[in-house]
Parts: sequence; C-alpha cells; structure tokens
Amino acid sequence: MEKISLQKATLHDLDKVAALEKEADSKTYSALTVRSELQDFIKNESVYLIKRQDLVVGLVAYKVLKGNIAHFDGLIVRPKLRRQNIATQAMARLLKGMAKYARIELGVHPHNNPALCLYLKLGFIIQSWRDNYFGDGEPRLILVKK
Repeated sequence: MEKISLQKATLHDLDKVAALEKEADSKTYSALTVRSELQDFIKNESVYLIKRQDLVVGLVAYKVLKGNIAHFDGLIVRPKLRRQNIATQAMARLLKGMAKYARIELGVHPHNNPALCLYLKLGFIIQSWRDNYFGDGEPRLILVKK
C-alpha cells in the first residue's frame, strides 16, 4: 500500500481543488463549482490535498462549528484511484488529531455506499436523516464519531 501525505490547501491550489470538485460532482456528492465558493471553502475551512508521490489524488476537508464541533465537509478521491485505501488513510490521519473536539460529524448521501461503508468502518454511527440537506433535492445521512 502506497502511503499518502496531506498538504494544507491554499488559494494557490484553487485550480486543483476546482478540478477535484468537478470530477466528483454527482447525485451523491454536491460539488462546489462557483469560484467564489471555492475560495471561501479554502479560506474558511481546513482543506487538505491528498497526495501520493507528489501527485494530487484527492482532498479531504473539515470545518469547526460552534460548540467545538468538527464537521467533515468533503472527501474526494479521483475516480480512477478509488478503492486503493486512499480515503481511509486520509480520514484516519485527520481523525488521530481530532480528540479535542466535542463532536465529529459529517453528512453523506444514503446511496453513496462506498463512502458510507468507509465512515462506518472508521467508527461513525448514523444519527439522523435530513431531506434536501444541500438544497439540491437530495437527502443526507448525518453520522457522528462514536
């Protein structure tokens, strides 16, 4: 298994983040496509490029909410590189340093089986169902780390 590294994204990485979001856009992933939204995403959240041998293979992001809550807000692995343990490594690496948060949560489309299985494997549990979570007409499951 090839090791991955995480690199904090900056505004200089905007085009890389935009390309990853565009690749991931689907019914089960509500991608950011507007440049100003992508800029705010990078400026206001902890966005990390996932790299393998200096090649950007994905991204993972979270934001800190009121009440000391960490909310994962994005996990993308390039389609041709999925099912190679990249997402598991990235999530596990970030979760190691997140014990300081009172709660760790995320939203996932109920039909995104690979992501749902990953999160359950990492110790998340399903807390609730929310209709039209991103205003895209699609529901999301809310998961919390136990």
